[in-house]
Amino acid sequence: MSAISVILAHLLFQPVMAATFEVPVSDGDRLVLKGLEAQVQVVGQVGNSLKVSGVEEAGSEGVFTVTKKDNIIEVRMNEYSGKKSWLNILPRAASQVRKIEIWGPSIPAEIQLRGGAVNVQKWSKDLKVSVTQGRVSAQNGAGSLQVYMQKGDVTIQDHTGKVEADSYNGSMTLRNIQGDVDASLFAGQLQIEKVRGFLSLTTQQSNSKINQGSGTIQFENGKGSLNIQAFQGRLEGQNQEGSVTVSMALDSELDVNSRSGKVAVQLPPSSGALLNLMTVEGEIFVPSELRVTKLGAEKSVRGRLRGDAQRGSVFVRSQDGTISVK
Repeated sequence: MSAISVILAHLLFQPVMAATFEVPVSDGDRLVLKGLEAQVQVVGQVGNSLKVSGVEEAGSEGVFTVTKKDNIIEVRMNEYSGKKSWLNILPRAASQVRKIEIWGPSIPAEIQLRGGAVNVQKWSKDLKVSVTQGRVSAQNGAGSLQVYMQKGDVTIQDHTGKVEADSYNGSMTLRNIQGDVDASLFAGQLQIEKVRGFLSLTTQQSNSKINQGSGTIQFENGKGSLNIQAFQGRLEGQNQEGSVTVSMALDSELDVNSRSGKVAVQLPPSSGALLNLMTVEGEIFVPSELRVTKLGAEKSVRGRLRGDAQRGSVFVRSQDGTISVK
């Protein structure tokens, strides 16, 4: 290595304290972190460089190092030699998991881990996080946020920008988000609160609750339960065998097609909402001022409820599921 190269390397990766390195940030830089398992904390702060702790200069197996090439700042774990399964390599005790902390100016970033925990705070640039098993949390951020989880917990709150969260099994909490949201959970518990934008929701065996918010909800629900409370706007979706419970806000529209699952709707007092309900083989229950029309096994209701507001509409179709409107 030439004398100039030695000087440049020293400037780029100068330790500012024990096991902490400072990396200058330029326009167009991206951050990439890859490894098997780690506890990662990323915090956006004002500054001209990223500070990275928990990395080492040594190149032994299992340690994380930081490098910068072109516009890529990379924090990477040195791979293990041989054919050991990564499940056998991961430390069993939490105290053994390597802790990586990164703080400084927000730049586009991508984090990939097989296991562990990722906590991101005040990051205002596009971020993608992929964790096979573990936990991901993001608070007070902005920009496009993508989170992919195989099994574990996902928590996103106080975010401005588009959010995409996809998990197979676990818990997912999305709270106080301004921007479009695409959420998918196969099995587990899902809670969404105060989302303002277009919400696309796909669930299969999960129990899901949406509380407050405004905009549009478009959902596909399988065998789980879906409970929507006080959402202002348009709600539309497909339901299979699960149950759908909706407590509607004034000036909202509901459009649901259900195969065999129950659809229960609670309307605001005196809403005067327009109802258009039909089931092929199920049952329909509505307030006494409306009449259920029967034609063979098919039943239907069309009309407007009593009320001064005369606002809102409910359109529900089912194969053999019960439809209930109060």
